[in-house]
Amino acid sequence: MSLNLDARQRAMLQEMGHPLWWPESPAPAAQAAPETSTAPAPVAAPPSRAEAVPAPAVVPTAPVAPVTPAVALQEAAAPAAAAEPTPTAAPARAPTAAARPTSPQALPADFPRVRFALRAPVLLDLQGKQQPPVPSTQPAWLVVAELPEGAPQQGEACQLLLQMLRAMRLTDAPVYWVPLARIPANQEGDDGLPSYSIEALVQECQPAMALLLGLPAVRHLMPGDQPFSSLRQQLHQIGGSQLPAVVSYDPSHLLRTPQAKAATWADLCFALAQAGR
Repeated sequence: MSLNLDARQRAMLQEMGHPLWWPESPAPAAQAAPETSTAPAPVAAPPSRAEAVPAPAVVPTAPVAPVTPAVALQEAAAPAAAAEPTPTAAPARAPTAAARPTSPQALPADFPRVRFALRAPVLLDLQGKQQPPVPSTQPAWLVVAELPEGAPQQGEACQLLLQMLRAMRLTDAPVYWVPLARIPANQEGDDGLPSYSIEALVQECQPAMALLLGLPAVRHLMPGDQPFSSLRQQLHQIGGSQLPAVVSYDPSHLLRTPQAKAATWADLCFALAQAGR
């Protein structure tokens, strides 16, 4: 058994006259290490520039070492660059008003437009070769339509118009076709042909009912821009004389869209009912 005495304890035993005959035990390694070690402790090493910014402390109240301006600038710029969205990552925006299709009222002033003019009425021959001819005992009708072939006796659309009117059994009434002519907007004045107003047509033909066939006829004689489909199956008044009128599809549209013939026939029957026939 050995005693571990330090220098102070050995000095006290010598002063008391006790001989130190037992061997001196070496000091524990844990106690000698601070006295014999010459290597600097890790905490005593001078911090380098890269280690100037301390690691995040576990305790929120732990002191933080001062940061140099250069490091602080880099640290502040890094999150900003990471948070800035790239152009490709930006969400797609809804189309603005400028990208949407413009309405007819928003078209530029120099956009080519089409004007229309009513031409002289043409008395239609609905009886054909029927003998003897049926005298006209009923009020007249006006049919306003744009026929690309010209006179109703020519072209497929014109023949279809005659068939529609004959199916209505209007052979006992004078039926006038009013041609609707297109005039380009860049053309100054008309093309030299006489044009009629709806009031002049009413005074000359004395009609009791008008059929407006096709969108051009509707836009020329009726104000507003309501959808064409919403104007069907209704009784309208046109002109200063408030001539009753019914809207339906034109023969050219029926040739392109045969499935619209049933709706057109319903409109014609509605016009007959409004005229008391």
